[in-house]
Amino acid sequence: MCGRFTLTTPKIETLSELLRARLDVRLQELHRPRFNIAPGTVTALITGQQDLRRLEPGLWGLPGPFAGSNIHINARSETVASSPAFRDAFARGRCGVLADGFYEWSGPRSQRLPLWFHPRDPGPLVLGAIYRDEADPATGEVVRRFAILTTRANATLAPYHERMPVILPLPALDRWLAGDVRGVADLLGPRATTCWSPPRWARASTTSAPTTPNASPRADRHGSWQITSNTPGSTSLQ
Repeated sequence: MCGRFTLTTPKIETLSELLRARLDVRLQELHRPRFNIAPGTVTALITGQQDLRRLEPGLWGLPGPFAGSNIHINARSETVASSPAFRDAFARGRCGVLADGFYEWSGPRSQRLPLWFHPRDPGPLVLGAIYRDEADPATGEVVRRFAILTTRANATLAPYHERMPVILPLPALDRWLAGDVRGVADLLGPRATTCWSPPRWARASTTSAPTTPNASPRADRHGSWQITSNTPGSTSLQ
């Protein structure tokens, strides 16, 4: 599964230029570097129609299409096209979630620590996702809500978890965002092991002072995190 991820780029304009996407002013105002993006957080999505890409805000957590449905943070890539909960969003609402790494947890149950998985080469990850627009029943405000797709783990992830997020190759981004749904099945498998750096250990810190550039105690509501080491006993996540 994918339950926490990072997006630490200081300026969202950098990603807008790199991905050749029009930047929504709402995201421009909301964005800040985050080391601990959790469900229920508004973060950066990339959407597209034909040749037009957009970076815009999205809320992590996709309610099912039926009254009283659960809120989903992940959807399995193997069944997303046929599942009644997800098939319409998969057909009409494919998007990407911007990240630069994600976490999985390892260790004894009482002492589990997060491992940060990130690409070997610098640059953003685009996690495959689906979205649906939902109206707030109280205010009528329309919110774009999403779930991240998962697939079987590659060799790097497999020792720690059986699943990993779907990670889209940038050359295929337009095909994913706006192509025929029958032409994206090859994008739903695990990203090659050679693309990944060794995972790094981290743990939550109780200090309120940031220790990295662009991090702040208010970086997100689940704590300000920093990944500092590959060694379990000496890491900190601030």
